[in-house]
Amino acid sequence: VTSAETIERAQIRDLIDLQTVAPTLRVSQNQTSGNTTFIIRGFGNGGNNTGVEPSVGIFIDGVYRSRAGSGISDLPNLQRVEVLRGPQSTLFGKNASAGVISIVTAAPKYQFGGSAEASYGNFNAIVLKGDVTGPISENIAFSLAGGINKRDGYATIINTGEKSNERDRWFTRGQLLIEPSDTVKFRIIGD
Repeated sequence: VTSAETIERAQIRDLIDLQTVAPTLRVSQNQTSGNTTFIIRGFGNGGNNTGVEPSVGIFIDGVYRSRAGSGISDLPNLQRVEVLRGPQSTLFGKNASAGVISIVTAAPKYQFGGSAEASYGNFNAIVLKGDVTGPISENIAFSLAGGINKRDGYATIINTGEKSNERDRWFTRGQLLIEPSDTVKFRIIGD
């Protein structure tokens, strides 16, 4: 289990960066984010085929992401990331025979707060992220998060002169936490 504090300190932006703090996890991105392969303890699919179902399951707040491209995005306000090694099919269903990467985002809070982050790097890399959370009423809270991550390509296609390997992605995420009683809780998430 990797905590939100560790992720923030290590400047982990997505699942590709997660392999720097999660032992036995290897993430390889090939031509596109849809061709990303996840390997845990040496097991996983490495066929570079977007039509092949993965053997490492990716779950974000308990929702299965069937293709690697839908799991490769900037990580929002996190609570923790769990890398579960070995067969997990009993708890997580098919496509979890090599393991599971489970991302758990932070729930909305009943006090106002938020954060913002901006960075600039080589190849005109720009990363902007922000989130805000707070109460709507005494038993309803919300959170909103969003960000962009852009970078120029660093490889040139010889016959066309175009740049490749650029990055151009964004995310938005909204959550609503409704607690009508001490024993009932609803959490509605859209991203």
